[in-house]
Amino acid sequence: MMYMKGVELPINVIVIVVLALVVLLGILALFSGVWTPGVAGISLEAAKNNACQMLVSTGCDSPASIIVKDFDADKDGTLNEARSDVNNNADACTPGAATNSGDNLYMLCKCWYGADETDCETRICGCP
Repeated sequence: MMYMKGVELPINVIVIVVLALVVLLGILALFSGVWTPGVAGISLEAAKNNACQMLVSTGCDSPASIIVKDFDADKDGTLNEARSDVNNNADACTPGAATNSGDNLYMLCKCWYGADETDCETRICGCP
């Protein structure tokens, strides 16, 4: 009778091989576009903080002139849309409204915080 010693694999080698395959599949999914982190934009607080910081650095001039990137400030369903006119319509924050003024700090304060231009500068962004 002939014995074959060392032919079977230890359990820890099998576990290491399985973990290596899982990591490899994760890397392939990341680079093949199956999993795309960060595409949805940024959070409300990050958008507000970035825009307020920009407003303060420009001397608290006008919230409507500060464009908010990667966040739907006017709740119209599109990102990075910006126009220079400011409309104070009550329905400007409803989805699909054609009367809004784009993704700027004024619309972020109006639609998400219910603040007018003065409140946006003082209460939301902390301008003097």
